[in-house]
Amino acid sequence: MILFNQLVGKEGCGLCLQNDTLTISKSMEDYLLLDQHSLTIIIEEGVTARLLDVTQNQRITLLVNKGAQLIYQILNSKNTQRTIDCLGEVHLSEICLEESIEDLRIHLLAEAANATVELLSIASTTSCEFKQRIEHRHKNTNSNISNFGVALHGGSISFDTTGQIAKGMSKSKCVQLSKGILMDDHSCVTSKPILLIDEYDVVANHGASIGKMSDESLFYLMSRGLTKQEAFLLILEGILSPFIEKIKEEDLKTEINQRIEQIMKR
Repeated sequence: MILFNQLVGKEGCGLCLQNDTLTISKSMEDYLLLDQHSLTIIIEEGVTARLLDVTQNQRITLLVNKGAQLIYQILNSKNTQRTIDCLGEVHLSEICLEESIEDLRIHLLAEAANATVELLSIASTTSCEFKQRIEHRHKNTNSNISNFGVALHGGSISFDTTGQIAKGMSKSKCVQLSKGILMDDHSCVTSKPILLIDEYDVVANHGASIGKMSDESLFYLMSRGLTKQEAFLLILEGILSPFIEKIKEEDLKTEINQRIEQIMKR
């Protein structure tokens, strides 16, 4: 993991910063850390960029050119607005463990442009609001949004997800799925899936499932000697592990695991 301001200006690094616009012209093996700046980021054709975003109260704009790939991880970022203009591929994975209001907009602007979004939110005594909008502005584009929320101790999570396929944007695919687990009677997860479809020759669907953790699963594990709290954590581990495993930095992975465990044991 590297800070972009540690590399900008160094010969051969493939990073150029001018007037709050960062251009990435060379593929990166390490994750570039975004921590405090509002930025416009341009990823040039054929480049693979890896970004780790922990910004708070910022505005991030990204342009992913044709043939480019953006691997974008967001960890405990708060109240940041993001706009992604995509002509290539975007793979976004986010873990949010704090109170936050976030806005994500993705525009698919070229044939075969593809965006995948995976979001995990855990809200304990806090509220989180996520507004997500994906617009298919070219034929044969694909998007897939998967949201997962765990609310406990009176926490609340809201997923407001809109997918739009404009008229004439045939052969496009737009998929939305939200899941929520309520750990007590005082918590809330809501999902507002919206599809705005003006073309017939497309695939568009959404789904949502929200409810309490299965009592049968809990009772089964408790019958094997686990406490209720241990049973909760074991079931959640299976749900959360796919998100955790996407974190390549071991120190960050350990920190996130510890914070989740602290939240669940409050």
